[in-house]
Amino acid sequence: MESMANRRPPWFWWLLILILASCFTILTWSLCISIFNHPEVPRNYEILRKLGRLPEHKAYTSQTAPEHPAGSASVLRKSYLEFTDEELATLNNSLLHSYLTNFRENTFCQYLEGHYKVVSARKLTKDDIISQGFAVQLRAYTQPDEYTELSPYPVVAEIIFPTPYADSYKGYHKGDMLELGITPHFASLLHVGKVVKEDDDTIVVVTAVSLASKLRPPHEGPFDLVPPMDLKLDAEFPLFSVEAATSRDTDASGK
Repeated sequence: MESMANRRPPWFWWLLILILASCFTILTWSLCISIFNHPEVPRNYEILRKLGRLPEHKAYTSQTAPEHPAGSASVLRKSYLEFTDEELATLNNSLLHSYLTNFRENTFCQYLEGHYKVVSARKLTKDDIISQGFAVQLRAYTQPDEYTELSPYPVVAEIIFPTPYADSYKGYHKGDMLELGITPHFASLLHVGKVVKEDDDTIVVVTAVSLASKLRPPHEGPFDLVPPMDLKLDAEFPLFSVEAATSRDTDASGK
């Protein structure tokens, strides 16, 4: 073996070193590109945090907000009711990727629209995906035709409002009926889940984040919204108990 090594010309070793260095460079660049292009992966997000290169969320106005389609409660339920757990995981990764990259890709993004009744509201905490602001839980209501009244529909929505004015959650009272639209709420879909009920009436649970710049709740003055600085990607969904939003007592009382 030593004699074979001695017979190799000197440039052979330089060429070998050059090839290995090139392979290492390509591998390093590929890894960096993957990390920056896929911040929705928790490991990548933590690396970006340590590097001080977390994605910066844009602040939108009614003129600059992304042009997502709007989805009613019935459309959302029909779209995702038959999704498997694996398909929902893929969907949610795509939605999170869109939000983290300021909607460079928005394949599955939608704004919530329709009639929703407030069930609960609370401040966000460090255990939530966004820690600054508040969230409101809503129960969807639909009207099959113009001759019938609004009735509960098996979709529960949660809207996250990123804002330094977290006490503004007090402006949303249980029983308030909201009519969501693209404007002014700009509630962009962030996560979708399902809760199977005993009567087989599966509840589709959607979580959205408001991209609005300013909103006025029903019972308080207006407040400004500010994009979050960072996210907790391993936070659990949903943000609220679904049981509270779907109990028959709540629906019957209309409260």
